[in-house]
Amino acid sequence: MNELATTSEVIDALGGTTRVARLTGRKLAAVSNWREKQSFPPSTFLVMQAALANAERSAPATLWGMLVPPTTLSDEAGAAA
Repeated sequence: MNELATTSEVIDALGGTTRVARLTGRKLAAVSNWREKQSFPPSTFLVMQAALANAERSAPATLWGMLVPPTTLSDEAGAAA
């Protein structure tokens, strides 16, 4: 699966501003703002992740402001310090 790194890459991979607006039920201006802000509203995470999976693409949850759990115990220790 090809991981996308930016909101613009995600929007383009899903067919552009108009298609993403339809997919998420948001206005065109809102989707355009996501490109500028470099983040998506958390409420769009599931629908957009599903659409990306259908397109055999992925994007980090951090683009939606999601916290990503540490992968090892040493990561947890570093975060707690």
